[in-house]
Amino acid sequence: MKKIFISVGEISGDNYASQLIKLLPQYRWTGITGPKMRQAGCETVQRLEDISVVGIMEAIPKYLQIRKSFKKAVEELERGVDLLIVVDFPGFNLKLLEEAKKRGIKTVYFIVPQVWAWGKGRIPKIAKNTDILISIWPFEKDVYRDYLDQLRFEFVGHPLLDIVKTTKTESEIKAILSIPEEKKLFGFLPGSRESEVKTLLPLMLKAGEILIKEKPELHFVIPATPNVEKLIKDKISKHKLPVSVLTEKQIKNPSYEVMKHSVFSIIASGTATLEASIIGNPFILVYKVSPITFFIGRMLVSIDYLGLPNIIAGKEVIKELLQKDCSPEKIASESLKYLKNPQLYEKTKKELQGVKSALGEKGALKKTAQIIKDYLESVSGK
Repeated sequence: MKKIFISVGEISGDNYASQLIKLLPQYRWTGITGPKMRQAGCETVQRLEDISVVGIMEAIPKYLQIRKSFKKAVEELERGVDLLIVVDFPGFNLKLLEEAKKRGIKTVYFIVPQVWAWGKGRIPKIAKNTDILISIWPFEKDVYRDYLDQLRFEFVGHPLLDIVKTTKTESEIKAILSIPEEKKLFGFLPGSRESEVKTLLPLMLKAGEILIKEKPELHFVIPATPNVEKLIKDKISKHKLPVSVLTEKQIKNPSYEVMKHSVFSIIASGTATLEASIIGNPFILVYKVSPITFFIGRMLVSIDYLGLPNIIAGKEVIKELLQKDCSPEKIASESLKYLKNPQLYEKTKKELQGVKSALGEKGALKKTAQIIKDYLESVSGK
């Protein structure tokens, strides 16, 4: 049985990777895993929860753990694998690709770093150490045009179009959480990393205290992944708000259900904003990191927006509240603009539909699985 090592560093990557594992059960899977990958049967060398961070300064407390995880990953490569697949997470995965190449291991980069936004200096290193680059953005082929003689480039479309699904009605969600039927749900999505939740959730909850005075019909709902569930519950215990936590023990894909059935949401910058765009209900993007991390990021980034929906649209479809603007007062006031203005609300819904359409066709994960299967068979002589 051929052995594939797969490395992810974020919950979104865990989501994509778990689907690949299910589509290719004929292989033995091992790697840096998230909860969904483990459920799909992937053996764990290290957990992504131990290495996932946002920002340069935020990574410092986890430096030793990240270093330990990398060492374990390299040791697993040395024990012998037939293929290394890495998913985004460039700080860790670019070095892992390099180690794999030194050992003659074939490599696939699925969902490459957004070098078109920042880090163009990484392109030669990616090309040197990657055999197949599997892209989810149609414009990325042009980014790598000078390196197509070094690697094989495949565009498959965005996997979220296949993954983002809801199964419950608003009434069913309210029943699960014992929320009165007459209440309107309002989503708080502070992210899936501890550092994000610690920074963003207190701001959201304070904004909730302002919102509830103007809109007493609201009931706030927070989806929680297992790694931050306790932290979220600890944070909300300090506030006297009508707020409930929806967990994976209660329902599959709680974040999608919250996005779908909330009249409005506040969402941490990242993949969740694209998921919310596919679902289609209006929201605000929030982002706050250390001043040093933000300053360095601004120096490196060459695009006008942080949020993926805005980058795709080429304009501000959703409001971005960054750093100093990411305050309870701003979050509340911007949210009220949508809740009090039906024209703005409907205009935003239409623009989010345009973002979804720009992502292409469904079937990205099946295409990716077929590419991996065919490649493994070709290099083994079958």
